[in-house]
Amino acid sequence: MGGKPVRAWQQVCFCLALLAQFCGCSAMEDLQRQREVREALARGDQLLSRGDFDGSLKAFANAAEVARDQAPADAAWYKMGLIYLHPHNPRKDLHLAIGSFSRVFSRFPESAWADQAKIWVSVLNEADETTRDLERSKVVLEAARQEAEQNRQALEKSKQEIEKSRQEVERAKQIIEKSRQVDIEIEEKRRVRGR
Repeated sequence: MGGKPVRAWQQVCFCLALLAQFCGCSAMEDLQRQREVREALARGDQLLSRGDFDGSLKAFANAAEVARDQAPADAAWYKMGLIYLHPHNPRKDLHLAIGSFSRVFSRFPESAWADQAKIWVSVLNEADETTRDLERSKVVLEAARQEAEQNRQALEKSKQEIEKSRQEVERAKQIIEKSRQVDIEIEEKRRVRGR
C-alpha cells in the first residue's frame, strides 16, 4: 500500500526478536524460580539450626512446591524427612518421615538422595515393626502377668483350704480321741461295776 516493502530479512529479525523476548521471559522465570528455591532451602537450614522445626518444615515445603518435580525438590523432601525424625522435634512423626523419604526415591529415582532415602525407609520400617513387636510382647507379657497373679491367688486360696482341711482333720482327730477316751472310761466303769 504506499509504504516501503518489508523485506524478508526484516521479518526474520522481527521473529527472532519476538522469540528472544519470549525465551528470555521463560529463562528469567526459571532463574527467579531457582533463586526462590535456593533461598527457601537456605531459610529452612537456618531455621532448623535454631530448632524451629515447624518453620523449617514450611520453608522446605515451599522449596519443594516452587521447584515442582525438579531438583532440588528432592533435597527439600529429604530434609523434611530428617526433621520428622529429629529427636528434639516435639512433633516427631515416623510415618511422615517415611512418606517424605519415599517421595524422594519414587519421584526422583536418579537423585543423589534416593539411595539414602531408601535406606532410611528400610531402617524406619524395621524400627516400626520392632516397635509393634514390642507392643505385642507387652500385651502378651501383661496377660501372662495377670494369669500368674490369678494362679498365685488360686494357690493361696488352695493353701488356705488345705489349712482349713488340716484343722478340720485335727478337730476330727481330737473328737475321735475324746470319743475313744470316753469309750475307755465307760469300759472301765463297766469293769469296775462288774466286779
